[in-house]
Amino acid sequence: MTISISQVNIYVEDQQRAVDFWTGKMGFTITTDMPYGEDRWIDVEPPGGGTRLVIHKAAPDWPAPGLVKDGKPNYVMFQADDIVKAHAELAARGVRFTQEPTQQPWGWSAVFSDDDGNLFHLGQGESPAT
Repeated sequence: MTISISQVNIYVEDQQRAVDFWTGKMGFTITTDMPYGEDRWIDVEPPGGGTRLVIHKAAPDWPAPGLVKDGKPNYVMFQADDIVKAHAELAARGVRFTQEPTQQPWGWSAVFSDDDGNLFHLGQGESPAT
């Protein structure tokens, strides 16, 4: 049996602002954008493919922003082959990092924020190129 993750839901206050972040700043591609009730069903995919993010409009009673609680990141973790290079490129595009790349016992870790305040991990299991 093979099991994989096809989609991860990200809840946002403004879907278009989120699309602009994920496509313009992160370099993702829109794979689905269609009406979904009063809102839209939007999937974005990272460069090179992989697990898609579904950008959902958060309900009015949803705790905003997204899944952040007490300033702790949610558990969506992105992997970079060179975290230093990825950090530099993403920061140059306007991605806000709340934690610069730092060495951890298991590898390297950084934390960035989308425009709704959701926090995400960016990791690398081995030492970055110097």
